[in-house]
Amino acid sequence: MQDEYTCLHGYGEVDGAKKVCPGVFVGGSKELLSEVRLNKFDPQQCLFVKGHAAWVPQQLQREISKGVWYIAAASDDFLLRYAGAPRHTSGGKFSNGDDLWSDILSAMGGTYAEIAKRYHGRGDKRVMP
Repeated sequence: MQDEYTCLHGYGEVDGAKKVCPGVFVGGSKELLSEVRLNKFDPQQCLFVKGHAAWVPQQLQREISKGVWYIAAASDDFLLRYAGAPRHTSGGKFSNGDDLWSDILSAMGGTYAEIAKRYHGRGDKRVMP
């Protein structure tokens, strides 16, 4: 679904938004637009995302078990720094400041940090069949 847009934000539970984890929400773009018009929300504190994947039942779990995806816990500050939100820290010892994927894996340490170091800077370039 490459043509659809959504947003990641810390504004809160507004119509159309779903809580991802404490302090992080996805969606609610129409409601947030109203909040922007009322000067209650700064759109620069929102990460706009184009496109998303959809899975058939149990597909994601199978891919996680095969090592295609890694599960990680991350704070709202850690995630929302890429949405232009104010940072509570100066980035920390793991942050390179420009790659959320790499930052999270580095913070996990061990093998994950090695993977982050090996692939950092390659971006999200996908090979199409």
